[in-house]
Amino acid sequence: MAEIVPFRALRYNPRFVPDLAQVVAPPYDVISPEAQERYYARHPYNVVRLILAKDELSVSGRDRYACAARTFADWRREGILRRDTAPAVYLYEQEFAIGEGRRLRRRGVLAPVRLHDYADGVIFPHERTFPRYKDDRLQLMRACPANLEAILGFFPGPNPGVAAVLDRCLETGPIAGLVDEDGVGHRLWPVSEPEEVRALQTALREQPIFIADGHHRYETALNFRNERQAHEGAAGGAARGRPDSFVLMNLVPADDPGLVILPTHRILRRRPACAGEALTTALARHFWITSHPVDPGDPLPGVHRALADLARRGAEAMVFGLYAGGAAVLALELNDPTTTQALLAEGHAPAFANLDVAVLHRLVVEGVLGVPAATQADDSIRYTRDAAQAIAEVAAGTASVALFLNPPRVEQVQAVAMAGERMPQKSTYFYPKVLGGLVINPLDAAEVPGGV
Repeated sequence: MAEIVPFRALRYNPRFVPDLAQVVAPPYDVISPEAQERYYARHPYNVVRLILAKDELSVSGRDRYACAARTFADWRREGILRRDTAPAVYLYEQEFAIGEGRRLRRRGVLAPVRLHDYADGVIFPHERTFPRYKDDRLQLMRACPANLEAILGFFPGPNPGVAAVLDRCLETGPIAGLVDEDGVGHRLWPVSEPEEVRALQTALREQPIFIADGHHRYETALNFRNERQAHEGAAGGAARGRPDSFVLMNLVPADDPGLVILPTHRILRRRPACAGEALTTALARHFWITSHPVDPGDPLPGVHRALADLARRGAEAMVFGLYAGGAAVLALELNDPTTTQALLAEGHAPAFANLDVAVLHRLVVEGVLGVPAATQADDSIRYTRDAAQAIAEVAAGTASVALFLNPPRVEQVQAVAMAGERMPQKSTYFYPKVLGGLVINPLDAAEVPGGV
């Protein structure tokens, strides 16, 4: 089902960039304006100047896409970015800490994957996308015909064929390595030997691929492929061999202990439909309620206790956290099955109807707090991984309600995707992110992917 091919990657030239840590950046969609400024200041060759360039209309008359295009062309011409001489796929290992002292490794195969429409049943999404973000990425791809960042995907595990190649090839020294600003280690190995490449291709050939992180970039790659091939008249076998028929992905087995999903909490900015005692009464119709004391002036200890309780109880029950001001976080354990039954009655699959995030949005966000589903993609809800900051915003009056979730499990994400469902926005936060700047896949028309 899935097809990967070796390619001649664009990578930073050590002559110009001896320290990769200075030029890498996380994916564009997690870079705040403050972080964008920081990466710009960190190094003149930082990849943020490609993936999230600034407008220079007042200086050069170029918008951010034209700026990225000019930078990309200059860096290639000057040798700052140079093509690897041999086609290869790459093994990518990330080492990181979760919690106190718990260290994990995530190992993946970094390679162009053949693009498929979702209806083909090869690549499966789990989250919804929004046109304005895809339009932004499409304008960037037109300006810089390349996969500047890799999408994170996973495939069913265990997969002995992939594991065997990873074990063999990771015994040698990496060609690139760094520790990023969050303390995550990144290492990269090329695999160019034909027998090893074929072993990976064979091991992945019958596997479905699930998009973990990068839905907008994947759908943009589809749109770019369709647009460019329609314009150039490519069809049939000619289209299959084009570089723009592929997209760069980092593929990780689903059973990898390092395939971690972190919780993404919700901050409600608009005034809820009810507050105070009326809110507690409305919640009590559906939940058993437990209070966790929290000091708004120093929320961290109380937040940690509340989240630990949510994690413990979430193994056996559907439970959420809610803070609407005052001195307590409420733990809400569902005791009303009608919401999941209603979702099933609407035609949703059981995998979706039993998701914490699906029930939270239907029962609490839409039902109790009165936020219509149609408005949840705008600024009425903000998403964060920082629970203490969420409580601080409510305490300061800049937000009305903070909602806390346990993260879904990888097998739940897979089941939802296989059922053809889409989770609510920002349901998953896979960690760590695949860094931009390690490997770029140029979509040069003259290059035929797949040769080794």
